[in-house]
Amino acid sequence: MRKLNFVLALLALLIGVSVQAQKKNKGIQPVNPPIKSLLSVQDQDGEGFISFDLVTGEFTCQMCENKFTYKGVGQVKVDGFNVNLTAISEGYQIFVTLDVWTREGKAVMEMFKAPDDKFDIVPFKGTFTDLNIDNNSLSCYKLQPAQ
Repeated sequence: MRKLNFVLALLALLIGVSVQAQKKNKGIQPVNPPIKSLLSVQDQDGEGFISFDLVTGEFTCQMCENKFTYKGVGQVKVDGFNVNLTAISEGYQIFVTLDVWTREGKAVMEMFKAPDDKFDIVPFKGTFTDLNIDNNSLSCYKLQPAQ
């Protein structure tokens, strides 16, 4: 009888342990590191800048030479360390690529209409080259090279 009780107790213990092992642990869950959701490319020569939200795709593109500010929503694609923004409308085409590992970015844009669409403009193209996306001031002046 003692052996039977021992075997039954051992069987109940094994069943209880396997049930407990299958339950999900509701303890402290790890938290992902914070992600900077606003990225930007500012031209080294002071021609302008573009900033965009990584999550929503909302962007602001400032063309300093002619004082135009374009705003809109584009499509953001993240592929490893590369972040790309594409925004196409009848008034502009904007393509931005950032390498968050090397901290460099480039933007290519072609504008067909004025931002407010109140007057016609001669279509123009522009490029921004940013050698360090960490020092962007998002204002219209030439950046000083790194020392």
